[in-house]
Amino acid sequence: MQRKTLSKQEIRRVLQEKIARYLNLQQTVRAYQLVYEVQRNQLEELLVTKDALKNIKKNNIRRLEGFTSLGSGVFIYVCGDIGEKILVNVGANIGVYMPIDEAISVLESREEKLKSNIENTARTLHELITIMTKLEQEIAALQQYLSTV
Repeated sequence: MQRKTLSKQEIRRVLQEKIARYLNLQQTVRAYQLVYEVQRNQLEELLVTKDALKNIKKNNIRRLEGFTSLGSGVFIYVCGDIGEKILVNVGANIGVYMPIDEAISVLESREEKLKSNIENTARTLHELITIMTKLEQEIAALQQYLSTV
């Protein structure tokens, strides 16, 4: 079987396609890196919240005095009793009152899902970077070949 030789113009076209694919992959990797960072921040916040609830439960804390977050880095001083139930956002901005133990269980379930999502995102990032590395080598080889013909 005879091999078809590509013209210099065809090689340039292939090179341009590989460069375009590489640039597209770069943007995709950046997007996944942002997703990964958001997921890590969500996990960190979740773990801090879960630990706080466990601490309240373990130490039988009934009164809270201090600052609580209103969001966006704004805090307000509060002083009051901790009730038997707390309000937990269950999605779509819907809050459900539940005992602390149940809230901790909800957070643990979210933690497992979030860890799984983080692992999947990391795996995808690794696969994309592997593809990019291979493309870099192919691009370099084509550029080297074009410089010699």
